[in-house]
This record gives sequence, C-alpha cells and structure tokens, in this order.
Amino acid sequence: MLTPNACPLEANRLGQFRARAFENMIGVAMANYAAPQENGHSVAFDGAAFGADGAPRDPLLVQAGEVVGVYLASFDLDRRRADHLREVWGDAFRRPHRDAALLAPEVAAPFGRPDAAGVPDNRAVR
Repeated sequence: MLTPNACPLEANRLGQFRARAFENMIGVAMANYAAPQENGHSVAFDGAAFGADGAPRDPLLVQAGEVVGVYLASFDLDRRRADHLREVWGDAFRRPHRDAALLAPEVAAPFGRPDAAGVPDNRAVR
C-alpha cells in the first residue's frame, strides 16, 4: 500500500505507520515531501515483525533522509504469503457473526452526539 504524505514524519507517526503494516500484515510505503517543505523520511515496511523462526525482526526496508531522491524498497511477496499462513493475524480467527453491533446504523451511548449532522440523538443504551 502506498501512502502519500505531506507532514513532518517523526517517531510517533513512523511508529503508527509501522504498526499498521504489522497489524494488517501488508507491505506499506509512505512518500513524504523532502525538506524544506516537510522533513522527508519516506519509509517502507514489509509488515513482517517476526521471522520464519519466530524471532523478532525489523520490518523496515528503507528510510530516506531529508533530501529529494529515489529510494527503492523490495517487497518479498513469497515471504508475505508464507507469513500469512503462519501468523495468527489475518482472517483465520475472525468472528464476523460478532460484528453486527459494529455495523449497525444505530448510534448508542456513549457515542450518541446531538450535534452530529444527520445523526439522531440516541444516547439511550440499547
């Protein structure tokens, strides 16, 4: 997944992006404006936080500096497929029958907001 970006990339944003790659078990790349418009630091993570042996590994493939440049990241798709078969993430343990409350159109406490446009004031607990 490629994400264009136009804000300073610092430890918190980079950590969040790294976590999204891990949680979704996908390769991600973020392209950011170089300095002086932003601070550069475009990155790519392969999403594999653990090796085939189960040991932790760094999923960082590339991190650019602050200057304009072309940076290449090589994503190993065979490795990603193998990881999907081995890891507990993904859809193997999904429980779609339990998602009904998340998908329901009703707004329930504590999320009811009378000031939200087009959303009824449903502050009562179902």
